[in-house]
Amino acid sequence: MTSDHSVIPTTPGQITVEWLSSALHDAGALADATVIERVTVEAIGDLGGVNGETYRVRIAYAQGDGPASLVAKFPADRQGPRRTAAFQRWYEREVSFYTTLAAGSGVRTPRCYAASIADGGDYVLLLEDLDAWRQGDQIAGCDVEDARAAVEAIARLHARWWDAPPPAGDAMPETTIGLDRAERVQGAVERAWARAREASALPPAVAARMPALVEGYVSLLRRMASSPVTVVHGDYRLDNLFFDEQGGVTAIDWQFVCRCRGMYDVAYFIGLDLDPAVRRTHERGLIEAYLDALRAAGVQGYDAAAGWDDYRRGLLLGFVVFLIGAGAEQPNERMARVHEVGLARLASALEETDAFSVLDGA
Repeated sequence: MTSDHSVIPTTPGQITVEWLSSALHDAGALADATVIERVTVEAIGDLGGVNGETYRVRIAYAQGDGPASLVAKFPADRQGPRRTAAFQRWYEREVSFYTTLAAGSGVRTPRCYAASIADGGDYVLLLEDLDAWRQGDQIAGCDVEDARAAVEAIARLHARWWDAPPPAGDAMPETTIGLDRAERVQGAVERAWARAREASALPPAVAARMPALVEGYVSLLRRMASSPVTVVHGDYRLDNLFFDEQGGVTAIDWQFVCRCRGMYDVAYFIGLDLDPAVRRTHERGLIEAYLDALRAAGVQGYDAAAGWDDYRRGLLLGFVVFLIGAGAEQPNERMARVHEVGLARLASALEETDAFSVLDGA
């Protein structure tokens, strides 16, 4: 990483032929004799991201060849999300992941050609373009085959660092929000619940248990930060996943990467991305597929009962994330719909799994 603001583009208009050529040559992506003639930068649509701005960079070559297109990612251009990103150190986390962990993560990620961050928070990622792959759609949901591929893929990440993740720090906090920020975020949970209560936005059975979730939120985070912990993606949902024709899965958007119990990713994915009818039928089978993948990768001593309790804790924490997110400024109509659908699916899962009961022993 670099702290020199002058050496990185901070807007798409600053992606010049000269900078891009230097970045790709430094990354070993271009032969010495290859010459870039021009670049064209265009915004990616509503699936491009929430807490950052993403652009497709198309490349024409005067001599030799290389990638025809790449994806460039910058900070959010809205002040609200950018302040939250600075508080949670989302950009530092993503840059650190790509520069230190991605290559040996156990899960496929886009190839990273450049990753730099400046002291003021500006950052740029230059990534492999996955346009030829099929991107997931969180609103549409997915079938059980894609769901199984997704939980087995994330199991390989979790197995890689099972109970031995990198040390905690700014770029690898304990849980997605960081235990040092837990009490401040608890206040945000309480405010989000007050808004939802006023709008009668939650099913009665969920609304009745929300005071207990607000009160037990910090204890719940601490439990999910206790052994066995691993590296988790933190925002493992369909919009951030790409599927190939052979069932391979590539995960993008690593701003929420952290140390936590791995079942958080599984609960977040299943609770958000499966239609309730599909989840009811296949939930237990998908959890078992995840546990089987852990065992196949050498993880021992994590049984189905422990996994089920952690799964329900993960549903509760995922619900909190989306409850807060639903009350924030939305970048577009699609993300408002993503939060609406996600909250409804998670609320259904909380009721049907009796998730609130785990708060008693948080």
